[in-house]
Amino acid sequence: MRYLFGLLLLVPVLVFASDEQEYNYKLKHDNWEYTFRTREDTWHVEVGNKIGPVEVMYRYADQDGTIENRIKFTTELFEYEDLVVEGRMEFRGFDNKESHWRYRFIAEYTPHLVGPLYLYAKWQPRWSFKDAGTKFDARDQLGVTYKGEGWKITPFVERNSTEGYNMKQTVSGIHWEAKI
Repeated sequence: MRYLFGLLLLVPVLVFASDEQEYNYKLKHDNWEYTFRTREDTWHVEVGNKIGPVEVMYRYADQDGTIENRIKFTTELFEYEDLVVEGRMEFRGFDNKESHWRYRFIAEYTPHLVGPLYLYAKWQPRWSFKDAGTKFDARDQLGVTYKGEGWKITPFVERNSTEGYNMKQTVSGIHWEAKI
């Protein structure tokens, strides 16, 4: 319990150190996954299933007046101890701006720290393929995960960047996940 209390003390620090806040809620049942995310004036819902070695997810998002329908195909490329490396192709269909494909490289490192606490580090460079050319950005996250029986919570801070890893904004948030 003291670990959870310490973890929750980090949340206000992360919130005040960021430009925006994000809240992620995920439920898993067998091979199915359901997600709801909210950030400032945007939100999205996702549903997906693992089909063989590929996780297929559909996302519907309202991004402050822009509607997005996204299909994601994610596969594991490498796993060793606390490191998982994945590749993801996404088609992002928009109602009022250019639709495009995007590739995302995902490296997640989650070593055990102490008791129920784990480090959470995620590196995500992304390349969008548009008519005007290829655009690069990244979403990299650092946090601490508290694991309970069938659930976990991760307060995190995220660094968003644009071309050449130039800082765009800092986001703080929570990932909450449960298996039902």
